[in-house]
Amino acid sequence: MRNAFIKALTEIGKDESVVLLINDTGQFILRDFDTHYPGRLINIGIAEQNMIGLAAGLAASGKTVFVYGIASFLFRAYEQIKVDVCYPNLNVKFVGVGAGLAYGTMGITHHATEDIALFRALPNMTIISPCDPIETEQATVAAYHHPGPVYLRLGLAGESNIHSSDYKFELSRPDILKNGNTIAFITTGRMVQPTLLAAEILEKRNFSTMVVNIHTIKPFPAFFIDHLVYSVIVAVIVTVEEHNTIGGLGSTVAEHLTDHLDCDIAFRRIGIEDQFCTVYGSWPYLQDKLGLSAQHIAQKASELLGGT
Repeated sequence: MRNAFIKALTEIGKDESVVLLINDTGQFILRDFDTHYPGRLINIGIAEQNMIGLAAGLAASGKTVFVYGIASFLFRAYEQIKVDVCYPNLNVKFVGVGAGLAYGTMGITHHATEDIALFRALPNMTIISPCDPIETEQATVAAYHHPGPVYLRLGLAGESNIHSSDYKFELSRPDILKNGNTIAFITTGRMVQPTLLAAEILEKRNFSTMVVNIHTIKPFPAFFIDHLVYSVIVAVIVTVEEHNTIGGLGSTVAEHLTDHLDCDIAFRRIGIEDQFCTVYGSWPYLQDKLGLSAQHIAQKASELLGGT
């Protein structure tokens, strides 16, 4: 995903208003942007609060500002993001790389499993969570064209493509990857791939499964939940995310179900159960330990239907 973002940003950089700020992260891999557009990549160093202040000033002066850094390190400047950028609704795009557990071996200092909750709580913020490089490239362009603050939640590197080359990204439009009418999986980001594998497992057990990629978490496409409940009439809705179960995608769906719909439907959130990940290892290893592997997802979903 990271390389797809850099490719898109280098093309977007033809617009002379585009400026890229970094916090001593990624200067080498962003060298193409720096080479093409000298003076428009500014390394602020490990000073995230200053970086956001500068981003706000540049945006207030008419610039389109991309702020690039490890997702968990953006938390250091939360007050500045809130007050300096979101309150005046400035045109700053926050790019959090290594979201979720992508930096698995680095421990909780580098894990970002609270970021959706934090950014969801900020008025004027748009949250985009692409699932593969093809979607990332188009999401970056969409973020550039969208006025106001955007948080682009990215993995790291090595993710395989789920979409074909003719895929068209549209902000706040659900991306239905698989149709079914018993279990509806609603997922986002890097969890789309294991959720698709879980759906294959369940199909072999004669469960009809739908998989929906929600790439835009805010503004949330609530109309699609209405569609699932009143038109498709699925028996079970299961959200899957590489994030704390508090405040993320699952909470967003739950809030809509309870606040706006009158329905009786089985619902479950699959994510990180309000805990820090205290084990170290590769992403597949951490998925298994935290119950986020395809096998765990399939099992938890089938339990809602009395299956094993």
